[in-house]
Amino acid sequence: MIIKNINFKYNDNEIYKNFNIEFKRGKINCIIGKSGCGKTTLLNYISQKYCFENKKIAFVFQNDNLIPWENIYVNLKIIAKQYFDKEKIEEEIDKILKDIGLIEFKNSYPNELSGGMRQRINFARALIGSPDIILMDEPFKSLDIKSKHEMINLVMELRKKSIVTIILVTHSIDEIIKLSDIVYLLGGRPVRILETAEGVKIKNIVENLYKSIDEFN
Repeated sequence: MIIKNINFKYNDNEIYKNFNIEFKRGKINCIIGKSGCGKTTLLNYISQKYCFENKKIAFVFQNDNLIPWENIYVNLKIIAKQYFDKEKIEEEIDKILKDIGLIEFKNSYPNELSGGMRQRINFARALIGSPDIILMDEPFKSLDIKSKHEMINLVMELRKKSIVTIILVTHSIDEIIKLSDIVYLLGGRPVRILETAEGVKIKNIVENLYKSIDEFN
């Protein structure tokens, strides 16, 4: 999955100039770098580019964006009806809710669920319709430690059942080490890839680059 010649300016600030990056299909590709370096801008560019190419794109944000006055089933149905025949919608939703361990909350409302449970629903919504690419922008940032680790484990389990390509933006050391198949460190102006790491080298890149909280954030 190769993206070439990205050019983007904000006012007079040149964020990207002839930028190229190649993501691994069917893998979790992690993008790291200092705040404000252009990571979210890159995700937005990817979402627009691949929508025009008729790829199925799903986005997972920090906020779950669930409709508070609708129950979980209806929240998921809004997305599911774009992909499935009416007769199959409930079956597909039930399958996804079982996969994330929340089938018993099918008729519950968002305010009846914990933050971690709502984020599980948020991720489940992204899985509807078997997307080609899932873009994740610091999706676990607002969760407590227990909920974050539950989400990390959930993503690890669900990716075993799918060949979806995930592009994850994060500042979390846990997420980088536990989830990533490949890491891209972005920086500079215009943005460039400063370093990449795969496999056992991922832990090394984290240890070498993020030795202080200030640098990490």
